[in-house]
Amino acid sequence: MSENTSKVEDVIIEEEVVSETATMFFESARKAMNAGLGAIDVAREEVTTLLQKTQVDVEEIFNNLVERGESFGATNREKFDDAVSSTRNQAEETVTGIRETFESRVEDVLTNLNIPTKSDIDGLNKKIATLTKKVNALAKEAKASKAAK
Repeated sequence: MSENTSKVEDVIIEEEVVSETATMFFESARKAMNAGLGAIDVAREEVTTLLQKTQVDVEEIFNNLVERGESFGATNREKFDDAVSSTRNQAEETVTGIRETFESRVEDVLTNLNIPTKSDIDGLNKKIATLTKKVNALAKEAKASKAAK
């Protein structure tokens, strides 16, 4: 019984590892996004300070930056979308792989504990259905045989 308990504990530990990995992944993504926002804010402050020192028309420079940003965004939007799509696909593949590994491990534990899996029960249901048809056919033959006598 202690071997089975150990296997169940292993599955629980693996669940915790998967959960911790997902949490670390999303925490890293959140930190990266916040770092980007922080960089934008610092750049904004630096530009504002520089403009105040040089007493340049802020609105004119802002409009120029907007124009350059629109131009840059138009030419690089596809690259950005591709990068986001690629990252999303990699994350989905990782999650799928983790899920498949987890399900496989759980199935192994259930097998070692002699607990039938869904596929085992489905197989038995198919066999029962086949046997039921055969029994009904034999019963029908026996009934017809008795009626003929």
